[in-house]
Amino acid sequence: MDYSADAKQIIKHVGGDENINTLIHCMTRLRFTLKDESKADTKALEDMDVTIKVMKAQGQYQVVIGNKVTDVFNAILDVLPRLNTEDAPKDVVEKVADEGFGAKIKHGYDEFIGILTASMMPIIGVLAGSGITKGILAGLVSAGVLSDKAGIYLLINTMADTIFYFLPVILGFTAAKKLGSDPIAMAVIGAFLIHPNIIGIAGNKVPEIGLFGDFAVKIMNYSGSVFPIIVAAWLGKYVEKYLKKAIPEMIQGIFVPIIEIIVLSFVLLLAVAPIITVLSKGLADGISGLLAFNGIIGGAIYGAFYPILVVFGLHWPLIPIVINDLAVNGQSVICALTSITAMGIAGAVFAVAIKTKKKKFEALGYSAGVSALCGISEPSLYGILLKYKKVFYMTMIGNAIGGAVAGGMNLVIYGFTGSLIGFPSFINPKGGIDSNFTAYIISHLIAFGAAFVLTYLFGYNDKMQSSDQEA
Repeated sequence: MDYSADAKQIIKHVGGDENINTLIHCMTRLRFTLKDESKADTKALEDMDVTIKVMKAQGQYQVVIGNKVTDVFNAILDVLPRLNTEDAPKDVVEKVADEGFGAKIKHGYDEFIGILTASMMPIIGVLAGSGITKGILAGLVSAGVLSDKAGIYLLINTMADTIFYFLPVILGFTAAKKLGSDPIAMAVIGAFLIHPNIIGIAGNKVPEIGLFGDFAVKIMNYSGSVFPIIVAAWLGKYVEKYLKKAIPEMIQGIFVPIIEIIVLSFVLLLAVAPIITVLSKGLADGISGLLAFNGIIGGAIYGAFYPILVVFGLHWPLIPIVINDLAVNGQSVICALTSITAMGIAGAVFAVAIKTKKKKFEALGYSAGVSALCGISEPSLYGILLKYKKVFYMTMIGNAIGGAVAGGMNLVIYGFTGSLIGFPSFINPKGGIDSNFTAYIISHLIAFGAAFVLTYLFGYNDKMQSSDQEA
């Protein structure tokens, strides 16, 4: 479809070209940073057929589009090519300098989430596809169709593992483009972290290297790490500014990148990487420990409240933890429970679609439900659940039941994607189809069924007013 007319309308309703600082997109949303959000016409945007909802979070003006977001994003770039994220990011005027400590904390959090969003989104699709590929391979091996010693298995499995192994390199590049530092320099620093020499030292009985006499530095294995290279990309912006002031312009092209690489590599190795790695691992272990302490209660709580985290944009800090968990441990409890919530949401919106007599709402319910089965829940959240609070509550209950079952059965996932389309990610790469896959089927069916039945019986009827009508 041609979305050029929609693109022009969206640009107009966010305040025009002159009001847009930057634009990126995630799986379902256009994420604008605007000079003045008061100039945007939220009602006009939400009245457009191509849009679902407008959200204001993480310092961004977010227009929820759904599955068509990439097409609409590209149409906007055709109209305003200056917004192309392949170009160097432009500095955004800060507005919080004089607004007090609380505003600065909020702005800092918003910036942090914005960096995570822009850094992670370009690789989400590849991560999901890699997880599915590994699951399919494991299923074929388990069924006796393919040998794990076969050459084709080795090659495809290595391809699927590559994204996880080289995460520091890839994230160095994507984070640098968001933050305005040198993408190539950051990619090189990421490669340094996973160089065979570094990994070899980390694998020694005494994983350290001597520097300056008796002074030794402990070396860790940073393959698949997430946070250290993102911090490096943030620091790189300031290091580059200083070096460009200190080094004559005629030789900057040679000396700025290599000095930046040397300085930041030492800073990462000596201080940042060990601290960040320990903190992120501690947070992941803390969540996993809570679930391990009482999987039923932990799974129920996570399942019930995860959709609320998505609404407020608070789920983003969990994504790097999940990716790090998969890269380091090969499995994730958090991602498995997140998969449950997508099934519960799908069950609820399918119930609405079946029960409603409103043709447009029925079509929205079916399309949003299919998206949720593919792991994308925003169209359901903003198109139905937030408009009808009882549907939201029934979904929370359904997800809590499914999460409790999953926690009680110790469900884990071996890839990044879940829901229905990601079923191969629940197949054990080492053991094939086992009790974990059984737990996947049972917990996901229960979440879907519970949310569907509760919503159909108690959550929705056409006489209910939406929150938009109530407002």
